[in-house]
Amino acid sequence: MAHNEMEMTQRSPVLDREKYLNALVYFVANCGNERLGIMKLNKLFYYLDFISYRDRNKSVTGETYIHLPKGPFAAILQDDILGSARKAKLIEQKKDASDKYGERNRFQALKAPDMSVFDDYEQKLLNYLCFTFKDWSTDQMVAQTHSEAPWVFSKPSQQLNYKDADDIEFFSPRREVVA
Repeated sequence: MAHNEMEMTQRSPVLDREKYLNALVYFVANCGNERLGIMKLNKLFYYLDFISYRDRNKSVTGETYIHLPKGPFAAILQDDILGSARKAKLIEQKKDASDKYGERNRFQALKAPDMSVFDDYEQKLLNYLCFTFKDWSTDQMVAQTHSEAPWVFSKPSQQLNYKDADDIEFFSPRREVVA
C-alpha cells in the first residue's frame, strides 16, 4: 500500500504527521481569525482529507474522523497533534472567554509551515480551504458538514467512511483560487 492511501477495508489510512503538523500551522497562519477554534479546525481537516480522497483516492493527513453531534471530529487532532505542535513551538494556543461558547481555544502560528511537504494539489487545496472558509462561522461549517454523505451515512460515535466523499461539492482541482 502506498504511503497515506486508504485500504478498502475498515483499517485506517496511514497517518502522515509531517503533513498533519504543517497543515495545522498553515490553517492557523492563514485561516487564523477570531472564528478559528478547535471545532473549525476539525472541519478544515475534514475537508482537506475528504476532498483529497474524493479526487485522488488518498487523504492528506491520514486522520480518522468520528461522527459527533457537531459534525466530523478528527480523532487525534486535539489530544495529540495540537500538543505536538505546541511542544515543537509551531503554534501557541490560548483560551479566551466567550459569552456564547464559554471557553474558546485561540491559536497563533509561531513558525511558517513547510510547504515543501505538500504536492501542488495539496497546496492549492489548503489555499482554497482558507479562502473559502475563513469567514464562515463554526455554526455554518457544522450545518454544511451535516448535509454531506460522510456524516449523514455514518452512525454516531463511529468512523466516517472516506468512500462517501464523492458527495462533497467544494473545490475543483482544475480551478485555481486567487486569495
